[in-house]
Amino acid sequence: MCAEPLSRERDTPEYDLGEVRRAVAEGRYEVTARVRRHMRRKGWTREDLVGCACALTSADFHKSQQHLSRERVWLDVYRPWVGNERRYLKFISDDEASRFVVLSSCADGEAH
Repeated sequence: MCAEPLSRERDTPEYDLGEVRRAVAEGRYEVTARVRRHMRRKGWTREDLVGCACALTSADFHKSQQHLSRERVWLDVYRPWVGNERRYLKFISDDEASRFVVLSSCADGEAH
């Protein structure tokens, strides 16, 4: 019997939120092509993303989840309010490039 790997989650962030906000404000972030396409469809700009990320608070933290194929890598998930809409923002650190990579940016509960 072959078991699928289980996704591990925890309730503390992997990354320092102050460093995340600084990196994004300084332009030290990347957005995946999938997220860029989704943002274009929604009419969201990079400025919207930067504003959302720079306004994150510890109260917006949702969970940290282990990368499915890279055991020592964690992804932080935040669920901030932007206007009247709750968003879902997931990112990972790219330590080699001293930046963060946005893996998800969508309305909470929305497929993208």
